[in-house]
Amino acid sequence: MGARLAVLGALVIGAALRFYPVWFALPYAKARPDETTSLGHAVAILAGDPNPHFFNWPSLPFYLFAGFFTMASWFKGTLSNVDLFLVARSAVALAGTATILVIARLGRQVANARTAALAAWFLAVAVLHVRDSHFATVDVLLTLLVTGSLVLVLDAMEAPTTRAIALAGFVGGLAASTKYSAAALVLPMLFLRPGSRPHLRDLVTFGAAFAAGFFLTTPYAALDYPQFTADLQYEAGHLRGGHGVDVGWGWSYHSRRSLLFGLGPVLFVAAIGGAVPFWRRYRRFALPIGAFALATFAALGAGRTVFFRYILPLVPILCLSAAIGVESLAGWIAARLSRPRGAVTAILAALVAGPSLVTSMQIDRLLAQPDSRVLASEWLRPQLRSDATLCDVEEAIGLDLRGVEFHNWHFDKPSATFVNAGDRLPDWLVLYESPVRQYAAIDPRMADLARREYTLAFEVRGVGRAMRSVFDPQDAFFLPIFGLSGIPRPGPDVFIYRRASARDGR
Repeated sequence: MGARLAVLGALVIGAALRFYPVWFALPYAKARPDETTSLGHAVAILAGDPNPHFFNWPSLPFYLFAGFFTMASWFKGTLSNVDLFLVARSAVALAGTATILVIARLGRQVANARTAALAAWFLAVAVLHVRDSHFATVDVLLTLLVTGSLVLVLDAMEAPTTRAIALAGFVGGLAASTKYSAAALVLPMLFLRPGSRPHLRDLVTFGAAFAAGFFLTTPYAALDYPQFTADLQYEAGHLRGGHGVDVGWGWSYHSRRSLLFGLGPVLFVAAIGGAVPFWRRYRRFALPIGAFALATFAALGAGRTVFFRYILPLVPILCLSAAIGVESLAGWIAARLSRPRGAVTAILAALVAGPSLVTSMQIDRLLAQPDSRVLASEWLRPQLRSDATLCDVEEAIGLDLRGVEFHNWHFDKPSATFVNAGDRLPDWLVLYESPVRQYAAIDPRMADLARREYTLAFEVRGVGRAMRSVFDPQDAFFLPIFGLSGIPRPGPDVFIYRRASARDGR
């Protein structure tokens, strides 16, 4: 009963951390890259074209979001853009919360009720999982389905019936229909019957169910095969080749950055330390779980595109490893100090989970603040006249000025010139500064131009001064995952300049 109450407590805290604040940055739509892609394809499906014509990601998330939008419209009618974001983000937050229950189930299967409760608590506060559970993207949905498939594989190990094997395969196929990296879920089936060679019938059953789960929810992988293969090849090349900033191979980067700070340093150390008792005590289950984890890490490590979110499916597994490690260490300490094992376990768990909980709460607090670009947009809108000219240097991550009449000038970064402007200068100039320099950094030539020809009319401070914080340098998301003290809000620093002659009416 105590373990069940502990899991319930983890579920409540985990839900609070994930649902607050799903409204962050709205109505601004560029705060989290890839959300507009997910929602755009879901809306297009609802408009009558079930083929997403896009296979850089599989299609299940698009159909799921479209289904949630349909259900929401039954209650509200026509959904606004803000409604679409809220519905999709809430669905992802729900999936992230549900994963806490699933990892508790996996912990009970592998070890015992205490380990299950610890794993649930560690996942509830795991920084990367908390952060990404706010976003209408695919990785948290993937993590839920991957963890669920592993649970079903262990069920099939206990009772290898055709039904159990098929169910594990089908959920694995759904995971692969969320993101292609879940194909590594086929490897745990090699250990379905410990001590004996895999049965051909088991492999055929699992493979057929896996294919059914994938193609039923990404049907145009077969129906639009040329586009599917072209996009899949592009994604494979993109993973290998990198994404702008070269930070090295994934094997090194994910170990010392994504996982270290994605779990939180203390929880990460506990997870690594727990690998030894996991292997020694629960080898039967460590083999299939470890096979998936190692295959996933090897595939992601072989590339130079190393977004933090790519490694998210391994976070629940590492939380389980940390739980086994804490439980083992607590037993050792309790025996030598003659102290109650439960009390020792609770103290160790608090020490391990506490720092990650603090970081996750800091992330939520900052997500609840207006993005710097929201504040800048609100200030600039009433300043613009219909005959004004403006250049937003970073349009892809820039201000939301929809509905405002003005002349928009584009900026060519290689030459640091304004497109088709000749010797003219725009009335307004918007510049950005952040530690994520691939997406927001002031070119020295533009800084010099602003100093000579413009006056600073308005500025909003975001993360620009957080140079020692830990960011994902390949990701246009302007909030660090570690080192959040002193940051006032998400978003880059924004500087709005007005040309002196324009101010004087010349």
